[in-house]
Amino acid sequence: MASVRQLLVISSLVIACILVGMLAMGTSLMERRLDAQLQTDSENAAATLALLVRAQPDAAARTKVLDAAFQQGRFASLTFTPDDPSAAVFQSSRPGNFAGDAPDWFTALADIQPHQASRQIAGIGALRLTLDPVPARDALWTHVQQWTWLALGLAAFWALFVVALVSRVRRELTAAAAEAPEIKIKRTEPVEDAELMDDVRERVAPTMDEQMARIERLEIELNRDPVTGLANRSYFLNELKRMLRDDSRQGAVSGYVLLVRSRDMGRLQNETERQELDDWLRLLGRRIIELLNETPQARALPARLTGSDFVVLFPVGGGPEVMRPVQKLRELLETLRVKLDSHNLSRWAYALTDYTVQCTPKEILTRLDQALMCAESAGHEEVEFLSYADHEDGELLMGEASWRTLICQALDHDRLSLDVRRVQYEGDDIAERYEAALALREDDPDQPRMSGFLFMPAAARLGLSPACDMRALCLALNWLGEHDGILIIRMSVASILDAQYLDEIRQICTNADPELLHRLVVELDAYGLNRHLDAFRTFAQGIIEVGMHVGLRGLDQQPDALRQIHEVDFAYVKLGGAFVRELLASPGGVQLMVAVTETAIGMGMRVYIDDAEDPGTRRMVIEYGALPRAA
Repeated sequence: MASVRQLLVISSLVIACILVGMLAMGTSLMERRLDAQLQTDSENAAATLALLVRAQPDAAARTKVLDAAFQQGRFASLTFTPDDPSAAVFQSSRPGNFAGDAPDWFTALADIQPHQASRQIAGIGALRLTLDPVPARDALWTHVQQWTWLALGLAAFWALFVVALVSRVRRELTAAAAEAPEIKIKRTEPVEDAELMDDVRERVAPTMDEQMARIERLEIELNRDPVTGLANRSYFLNELKRMLRDDSRQGAVSGYVLLVRSRDMGRLQNETERQELDDWLRLLGRRIIELLNETPQARALPARLTGSDFVVLFPVGGGPEVMRPVQKLRELLETLRVKLDSHNLSRWAYALTDYTVQCTPKEILTRLDQALMCAESAGHEEVEFLSYADHEDGELLMGEASWRTLICQALDHDRLSLDVRRVQYEGDDIAERYEAALALREDDPDQPRMSGFLFMPAAARLGLSPACDMRALCLALNWLGEHDGILIIRMSVASILDAQYLDEIRQICTNADPELLHRLVVELDAYGLNRHLDAFRTFAQGIIEVGMHVGLRGLDQQPDALRQIHEVDFAYVKLGGAFVRELLASPGGVQLMVAVTETAIGMGMRVYIDDAEDPGTRRMVIEYGALPRAA
């Protein structure tokens, strides 16, 4: 409550300074304007009166004109001195005690002085006049009064708002205190005292949790994105820093952060009405909050990081316990895609990372950005998981047992399956081309299938990736037995580093139909070609010997692998659309793109481009011989 008061007092002082400054500046500007206007009017009045005097035939007529002009009340003094010494001098002035509507103190402060003007009328005489400054001071006084009332009105409105806000906060705190149970302590024996203290702890603990939850809700309300209703960037970063300051975990995985990006937000802003886009974002925020409230044990905090980026902080849990709400959230967002045109829907990109107390917010956001770039370059809509352990050569410190149990049970009870989808590339001579991703189905039928992008990093660190990739190979052969076309499956780098894995593949392929093997393509990551050349080359050649083909993905993430691309007879190499756009943005990048395509095509390899949505980029890559993915 004290912090709220301090914030309101500081805000009130700032607003008061702004209002006083505006009043002072407006008064000063008005004062200078009136003073300049008074000077101009004096000169104009002298010129006009001189013309009237010149037009009169005799001294009597001139006196009448001057007297009539003075009676209008504009002049503080008016003097006409004829050139004829025998003629009478006309001189009139107003008493100096007439101050007008402005008070004396304001008249003393106002810097509006009388301005004199004179004209020499040839052959007639000299005219000298002074305009009365009282009307100008009265106008300035009226201006100050109007602005003062406006400032007082704004101050009164701010005061009412402050009173209402303080009253509400006080009511919330009073309600939280009123819900606390009444505790009465009486004199008892030592044993009874111990039991009583235990009872007090059990009763006070949930009450403290409820009060902290209420305070947290109030903080979120003050740090909420106005459109989606989610927490804003500032609140998310403060919560993340608070989690990273918790040293009680001693280096263990403290939680996870999920980053979701609307890849077409710029296009939506240009093609959609502002109100419709706000309604969609409002629905999006409400549905996310409702979904995460269904799993309160995860204590997830959703927030809007930027205009197109949304982030979810999972401060507790590990392993599959966090991946389940992540999968549900992905399924929800897929149902909220917006139609862009007659053929396409808006797209999402997902990135996930874990963190420990040894991390910094910058490192976490950097890993999320890298994972998001991988997901966008690959063109898939799965959750790209980039672990802290992958960067630090660490171990799976939290959730290891749950991950091992989940994956082993899936292998033992045949819960792994393939998620197959058709993929076509413009100009490709392969009519039916399919790509498969491994998926895991849990024993609970209500749980969604878990993508291999989530559990394969854990399987690799637990030494289970060869078994998972072997199961994917068997499932792929079964699928090819029932369908036509070419099927692409992925295998991890951790599997090809296992010396026994290639022998197991050869044993399976010995009993397989050679025609099915010829229609199967194993896609490997360029990271293995760049970092583990010997093992990669041995495995790829073994795959080719048994009748399968080998493809290379991720060459845009490992451009150094281009130097070893001749070591393996790849059927194709795959690049990401984001990488290609960056290359084609500069002359040097264009030359590098030409080198990649010419090198690959010269060795009989196709060059596939994923996620090349820009028409200009698609035309250029086609000119270089690459094949962009069909929309």
